[in-house]
Amino acid sequence: MNASPNDLALIAVMRRYFLVKDEANALKQRLEAARKDAGEEITRFYDPRLNTPHADEIMTWHRLRREQEELMSLAARWGRGGSIEDCHVEVEPPAETVHLLGIHAVTD
Repeated sequence: MNASPNDLALIAVMRRYFLVKDEANALKQRLEAARKDAGEEITRFYDPRLNTPHADEIMTWHRLRREQEELMSLAARWGRGGSIEDCHVEVEPPAETVHLLGIHAVTD
């Protein structure tokens, strides 16, 4: 299969998108658990000015959501035939893994 540099850029964008999505979802689950434990209403809990103990996490969640939107915008540009080669996306290197009979194992 021959992939153009633009296609490879899309692959990098989508890899980053799913990493960010997983991170945002995990963070949202932790925040929701903390909110429920505190018995706090949604609007008050998610206001970083009113919830200083969780302000950094709330702001991180918003940053991750903005990054998801930006990445989807790049994918949409690619889908319309535009170039995204010049958009450098940082993708964390995956852990070394081995697949054995459908089992995903991380190696040292």
